[in-house]
Amino acid sequence: MLTFAIMVSRLLDPMWVMAAISILGAYRYGLHTFALWRIIVFMIGVMLVPLFILRIYFSKRHQTSGWDIKLLKHRPLVIGVLLLFGALNIVIAWTYGNPALGKLFIFYELWLFGFFFISLAWKMSGHAGGIALATGLIIMWYGWDWWPALLLVPLMGWARVVTKNHTVAQVIAGTVYSWGLLQLGTLVQLV
Repeated sequence: MLTFAIMVSRLLDPMWVMAAISILGAYRYGLHTFALWRIIVFMIGVMLVPLFILRIYFSKRHQTSGWDIKLLKHRPLVIGVLLLFGALNIVIAWTYGNPALGKLFIFYELWLFGFFFISLAWKMSGHAGGIALATGLIIMWYGWDWWPALLLVPLMGWARVVTKNHTVAQVIAGTVYSWGLLQLGTLVQLV
């Protein structure tokens, strides 16, 4: 059980999930062929690699237990790096003249700002929040025929609790936060 829970947490890590949903969003909002490949290369080279290095850095200094950043004091640094690269994504989306994708990246920034400030005081689940946001966007974009994607949310919640990375309350808070912000983003037409 524990091994499966660790696999779920790593395969559906917010780093991978948000990169994948961003690429899906880029395609959905009209970036195709060469422009889409440039976004993919940018996300891998400029977003994912630095985050991966940051996690290895914390792991080598024995400030994490394995892949997860468990200490509350380290979470703002990682989220801060994400905010920086998220700002670069906004600039790139506007550079390509794609305001819909730019609005999606602005929405991500708002989502991350909330996580940043909450992480100063409490360890809400970013894994649960990330998968909740991704599944919400998929359903919003492609309709309720994609409802099975929602099953990933309780699977991730279960994995985070089983691996003792979060409490049930932290997992629920991450999910509710993301779905609530998605509803608000829909109301103000950011997504």
